[in-house]
Amino acid sequence: MTGNYDVTTRTAASPRPTPAQPAGRAFPRLSGALCAVGGLIAVVGAAWSATLTSPVPTEELSWPYGPGLFRGTETIWTVTHVLTFLGALGLARSGLAGRGRAARVGTPIMLVGMALLVPCELAFIPLAHAAADDPGAVLVSTLIGISSMIAGVGFVLTGVGVLRERALGGAGRFVPLLCGVFVFLGLTPLVMAGGDIFFLGVGGWNVLLALLGVVIARTAITRE
Repeated sequence: MTGNYDVTTRTAASPRPTPAQPAGRAFPRLSGALCAVGGLIAVVGAAWSATLTSPVPTEELSWPYGPGLFRGTETIWTVTHVLTFLGALGLARSGLAGRGRAARVGTPIMLVGMALLVPCELAFIPLAHAAADDPGAVLVSTLIGISSMIAGVGFVLTGVGVLRERALGGAGRFVPLLCGVFVFLGLTPLVMAGGDIFFLGVGGWNVLLALLGVVIARTAITRE
């Protein structure tokens, strides 16, 4: 047996080190899983919120929740934004969008938009007792809408990069692009419609973000 010896020197050879897992693959796998969890939590929360029968008038910012519950749900929404931001970061670091112009421009825009959603959501918490047309509420609502559209533009450009790079196969290659397109064709108009339709827009976007997380995580696993 010569498996553990150098056949020329007859001395014990050092065992071969196990190759370390590339960090560029490990991070997208984790961030993708977290993004999927965050998107799923938001989908469940939106579906539950849409079914609530509430005495709170729609003119109140906290509708359909009371002020106390509103603070709690805003905290949960903030957490989901953090988790879905990690998914966008995982997409950026995965290399799936390549290094073309669309990716170079779109990826930073996508990350900025997704990151801005976090402080914007937190800013709603002190406004739990405000009316929906209160200047502060209007300002924060406008800022979070702008942030989502920034993210939408970034996702569209990054999604174009993914399609051009052709590193993804199957229907999953369209998910990043759909995350951006839905912001303009689904999320924004449905949120502006108000009422229970608001939650349809939020839930629909987070379905796509959850799918994005699954795509990123599965791709990272298959590359290992």
